[in-house]
Amino acid sequence: MDCDRRKFLQVVAGTVVVGGGLSGMAGLASGKDDLLRPPGAITEPDFLARCQRCMRCVDACEPAALQVAHITDGIANVGTPILDIYKCIQCMDCMRVCPSGALAKVAEKELRMGVVVIHKDACLTYLNKRRCKVCVDACREFKAIKLEKRRWPVVDAKKCTGCGACLRRCPETERGALTVDTTKIKRFEAPKERVIEKLESRTEVIPQKTFGEWFSKRMEKLSQAYGLNK
Repeated sequence: MDCDRRKFLQVVAGTVVVGGGLSGMAGLASGKDDLLRPPGAITEPDFLARCQRCMRCVDACEPAALQVAHITDGIANVGTPILDIYKCIQCMDCMRVCPSGALAKVAEKELRMGVVVIHKDACLTYLNKRRCKVCVDACREFKAIKLEKRRWPVVDAKKCTGCGACLRRCPETERGALTVDTTKIKRFEAPKERVIEKLESRTEVIPQKTFGEWFSKRMEKLSQAYGLNK
């Protein structure tokens, strides 16, 4: 996305960010400190200081797992990305396009987006409705869910990364059989040296949209974020 389009996006989406004064306003209101951030996010104070509010991570997120923080989330947070953990598929695209270091460039195996919790009052197996091991089969990569006594699914918190593969396949997700404990999210330390890489060096694997496609998608996401499109 060229400079003119980026400036246009910041004008349209900034809402309360006037004249680049967000960093100054951040000192006036700390905002919420429990917002979920994208994979690879560094510790919150450093994240707020480094995030450019450029929304490149939001643009790159095909599952629409990232939205823009509202003024109600605190002035310091306005324009920063908020994660919907249940939509995130850990594709890592947000980390690839971040130009400021607010999202650390780490391997997927280093991510810890939370720990899955199995709710026995909604799980088909624990309700004795049928034997179900969909979550176990879904977690073949990390092997974080196993069957106790060859029947009861149990989460190994030390192995679980919160990737969400089990949630996306669970037949009882709407009833809340599986949820993610987001208090276990791992945040990373900010790099000692602040280096801003050229955007093209981080987006070469990201399909580039035409301006019309980008503009339409941007308006749709902003409408959803600010409650204009129910």
